[in-house]
Amino acid sequence: MIIANLYKKLRSITDIKRLAINAFWLFFDRFLRLGVGLIVGVWVARYLGPLSFGKLNYAAALVALMSALSTLGLDQVIIKKIIDDPSSKFRFLGTAFFLRTVGGMIALGICCSYVAITDSDRTLLIITLIVSLSPIFSCFDVIDYEFQANLQSKKTVIAKNTAFMIASALKSILIIKGFSLTIIVIAIVSENFLGLLGLIMFYGIKNVMQWRIKYDLIIGLLKECWPLILSSIIVLLYMRVDQIMIDNFAGHNAVGEYSVSVRVTELWYFIPMILTSTLYPRLVNLYDDKERYYKLVSFLLKVLFFISFSIALVVNFFSVEIVTMLFGQVYKEAAFALNISIWTGVFVFWGVGVNNILVIENLNIHNFKKSVLGLSINIILNFLFIPRYGINGAAIATLISQFFASYLYFAFQRSTRHIFYLQSRSILFFIK
Repeated sequence: MIIANLYKKLRSITDIKRLAINAFWLFFDRFLRLGVGLIVGVWVARYLGPLSFGKLNYAAALVALMSALSTLGLDQVIIKKIIDDPSSKFRFLGTAFFLRTVGGMIALGICCSYVAITDSDRTLLIITLIVSLSPIFSCFDVIDYEFQANLQSKKTVIAKNTAFMIASALKSILIIKGFSLTIIVIAIVSENFLGLLGLIMFYGIKNVMQWRIKYDLIIGLLKECWPLILSSIIVLLYMRVDQIMIDNFAGHNAVGEYSVSVRVTELWYFIPMILTSTLYPRLVNLYDDKERYYKLVSFLLKVLFFISFSIALVVNFFSVEIVTMLFGQVYKEAAFALNISIWTGVFVFWGVGVNNILVIENLNIHNFKKSVLGLSINIILNFLFIPRYGINGAAIATLISQFFASYLYFAFQRSTRHIFYLQSRSILFFIK
């Protein structure tokens, strides 16, 4: 009955064939990464051990915190502009590329300066420098904005998966040969560099040469995107600040253990990203037809809840087996933290879907407001819980803050209360 109802709603989408093909390629991308990435990622974690793996994840967390300075919340805004005005796509893409490049350079400087000031570990500084190159290489991801606008994600998937497979093979060889942490980090970052080469090959260097930087557009984009920029920074803060705080309270070893639980939890976050990015162009086009628009929004939220709740339930029953089987007994302390953090996925799934809805409905400011409040709750709870409960306390803090920022917040705002209602109703996903 549930599947029949979902299929009936899907049939009403006129672009079902193109949406399905686009979704297929995105799911293929993520399932390939889920399979190969999990194997290689587990291998890396076992090879490095909690201490070195903790250093790697500490550097990655720092770079992730600053990555919003590179992405600048431009993705959905630029995709929407390309859909609305295809003839101006080169100036949109050129300006977005310029902004992302400048932001990436600033992010690199901030990350390296922070580590140099706060930590005397030279290896950690080198690792941070290398990892900080990833946002700069990723500036060419603006090509994917056009591919997404035209439902051509197949090209991005092929380009990035080729890079992913080459980088995975390289990491495997380096582990077999017994290379150091620094060399393995270079192999990890090489994926972003190879990915940009693949995107350019599909897109065409001639098209890249047509990009134009419009300085008058820069101000307009920044004004439009600033709530998304700030909210992205804040979201990344309360998604990664726990690892920074764990390092300060408990050291690199604890970060390594906690990263295992986070890695298993975040394995599934590709699902809402694929579903929302696939349906986003359709939602934009349907916005003037409110009845059909909200039917599709309701359908999306129901699917996101059903999938995330099912994943959390299964993982909760087998958390110990998952951690010890994949990562080994040395990471066994991560099992209980996983029991807690996996439920964060329910609110993350909703949050990803709602973020696009806020963009479409010109409610971007709420992305910023809810993220600020969520971050504040997360930091306060981390200070209270980590010294007492260690990595389990960090997992609890993240769960509570996500519950507030991605769900409860919308109940207190008149302009967003309909979103809270749709989310609450989606819990009863079997009802039309």
